[in-house]
Amino acid sequence: MFKTPKIAALAIIGGCLAASAASAATPTWPSSIVGTWKGLSNLSPIILTVSSEGTGKCQIISGTIQDVDTGVVGNMSGYYCPDSGAVEFLRLATGSNVPFQVYTGSLEQKPAPKGLGLLMGGVFGQYSLSYGPLGQYSFSLVN
Repeated sequence: MFKTPKIAALAIIGGCLAASAASAATPTWPSSIVGTWKGLSNLSPIILTVSSEGTGKCQIISGTIQDVDTGVVGNMSGYYCPDSGAVEFLRLATGSNVPFQVYTGSLEQKPAPKGLGLLMGGVFGQYSLSYGPLGQYSFSLVN
């Protein structure tokens, strides 16, 4: 008969502690993603260089994407939201303002273990047969 109130009291205390810890651990993402990111776009090695970033809740980003295998470099423009880690950018054909891929992803909240850097990953849509088969593919990059 006395065990039930003790168990209930412990459950209430445990729940309060868990709620307190959860509210104290507000997620944070990097305030900026300017820099060089290396990794894979589907199966192709790429280098994403974010050279400029604006201010605000979601910041305008711009830079370049280089296909490592071919050496071809094209422009990139999009946005990064430091409050959520969300990133989205267009990959533009070299010498053109016409996008042929749209990347949608997110960043990890802190660097990977053993100093491997920040990770960015997600998917991209391929919208031009001139650059490969249409569809949705994965990408992953490290800074």
